[in-house]
Amino acid sequence: MTGATDRVLSKARRVVVPDARAKATTKRVADKVVSRVQDAARRHKEVTGVFLGGSYAKDTWLPGDVDIDVFVKIAPSVAEAKFEEVGLSVGEEALRGYKPGKKYAQHPYTEATVDRFKVNVVPCYDVKPGEWKSPADRSVHHVVFVKKNLDDEARVQVRLLKRFMKAVGVYGAEIEKEGFSGYAAEVLIYSYTTFESTLRSFAVFVPDSDEEYFTLFDPIDDKRDLGKAMSKETVARMVVASRAFIESPSLEFFKNVSGKARPNLERLLYVIAFEHEELSEDTLWGELKRSARQIAKHLREEGFTLARVSAATDRVRSSAIILLPVVDALPDLEERVGPGIELAEGAKSFAARNRASAELIWVAVDGRLHLLTRRRFASLSEFLDEIIESRVDTVGISKSVSKALKDNGRVIRGEKLRKEAAKKPWLREALAQVLSDSVGT
Repeated sequence: MTGATDRVLSKARRVVVPDARAKATTKRVADKVVSRVQDAARRHKEVTGVFLGGSYAKDTWLPGDVDIDVFVKIAPSVAEAKFEEVGLSVGEEALRGYKPGKKYAQHPYTEATVDRFKVNVVPCYDVKPGEWKSPADRSVHHVVFVKKNLDDEARVQVRLLKRFMKAVGVYGAEIEKEGFSGYAAEVLIYSYTTFESTLRSFAVFVPDSDEEYFTLFDPIDDKRDLGKAMSKETVARMVVASRAFIESPSLEFFKNVSGKARPNLERLLYVIAFEHEELSEDTLWGELKRSARQIAKHLREEGFTLARVSAATDRVRSSAIILLPVVDALPDLEERVGPGIELAEGAKSFAARNRASAELIWVAVDGRLHLLTRRRFASLSEFLDEIIESRVDTVGISKSVSKALKDNGRVIRGEKLRKEAAKKPWLREALAQVLSDSVGT
């Protein structure tokens, strides 16, 4: 560790470790919630126990950024429908008076805010390692693993790593982020011991393969690769940010560091905005990302080159797909390449099929038929309008987004976009991310 790195990490420790007051406040709320869940669970014979989980239970939580996760353990003999019913019933009863709401992951769970802390009451099956019946089943065993294998200093190192990941924008395993979960950070420290050695491992990262870009196996389940939840982009951003910190350590990497803003590119942005039915966060982000990919695919097939494609949402009923094109206007004519002249039937068919619409058909120096034809769409704006007005069902976007685009989809840019972003913080933040360099570049 260099002197500069040592000084930065010494200061960062004071940022990431909760003080006595924060610990006492969090413990009071956690004890209160666990007690309420235990009381609610006694009414259900299917429940075998109540377990405090998450980063608070593992003592790897960050000041001002901690959820209280309580797991309701249910006998493995209980059918899935009953499992969900019992889990929700316990959660709703335990959080009565705090406006509990139903949230969705693999199975529904209950969420509420208790004394300014977000609380999740999550059902899981009471099973042994390897006998998993639901994704939440591993969570209880993750707590046991971390408590057994990470000492106090290792937990400080986890906190440093989590804060760094949050600051550079790669933290969060949900579909929105496709990044590193808290447990992934814990496993990385278990594997590499310290924050600095973890960053140095990323600094020399080489992809495992095209199919498996980054692998990180769960120590309690060697069949589960935590890396599958992480996108190539997120891992690559972690690599670049790690190199930047090693080269020039700074406390900014534990705050809200960001790349250089490029507001001059705002004039190039196109945003497809729409209102939709309320969906669970995972479902909504899955549909937004799929729809963005499909729209981008069709734009590229028409000849438009896109630098960046993103999605944004207020997490309720308003969403947008953001496009940053390299160019938004193409020449009226495009060249298409047909078969070689040695393919007699193919060449004849190509010429016959295009003779009426082509501006020119010729044999080129490569021995193949070529033609010039007028583009269907030379303007990106016109093509986007066409998609929304009459081609939504042919683009391959998700059902909910397709319906929303047909009902109220609109393309906005320029001054209208600036006014829209000024009124909507979620959109303004998303546009700023699209128009900023990646941290470390």
